[in-house]
Amino acid sequence: MSTVIRALVSVMLCAVSAHADPVTFEISLHVVKDVQTPDWLAAQVTVANKHFAAVDAAFEVTSQDELDAASTHVVTRADRNALAKLVTDHKIHVFVIQKLENVDDAKVPVHGVTWRADGKKYIIIGADAIDRVLAHELGHVFGLPHSSYPISIMNKTKRDQPPVEDRRFADEEQAVMKPVIKRLAKTLAVKHGP
Repeated sequence: MSTVIRALVSVMLCAVSAHADPVTFEISLHVVKDVQTPDWLAAQVTVANKHFAAVDAAFEVTSQDELDAASTHVVTRADRNALAKLVTDHKIHVFVIQKLENVDDAKVPVHGVTWRADGKKYIIIGADAIDRVLAHELGHVFGLPHSSYPISIMNKTKRDQPPVEDRRFADEEQAVMKPVIKRLAKTLAVKHGP
């Protein structure tokens, strides 16, 4: 196990240890070399674990590999679709790249996306993503659309209230995710035991 994965596991387990028996979903991380630091990667997972603790779910990086340089800048739908060939198991696959372009409106920046191709669902995150982007994209994996709840991390509108540090999944969103988490725990890779 690499030093990066070991550090991520330690941080993630500390973040969820206060919550009783969460379902721990395995993440397979694919990262373009030197695009981000291990601390940035750990922060993404830690924040996701913080937000998902309310619905008894957690995430642990159990594998990591290096993406080739051709994946550094994902511009088109075809670029996004090309990553599907690397999704070869039932883990949640997260691709960390240098730059992610908006395929719907080039003028609007995008920092993460939950993408479907070839019957597979996976997450793509740009290196410029703030620490809650993985949590937001995992919200999509577990059934949430974008929302208008002011409290929600699924709400993409710019707003001053509530403060960013107070944002979370809205109670209504948590209610939607709980049965989806139970269902996906039967089909996605989950970690059993310590």
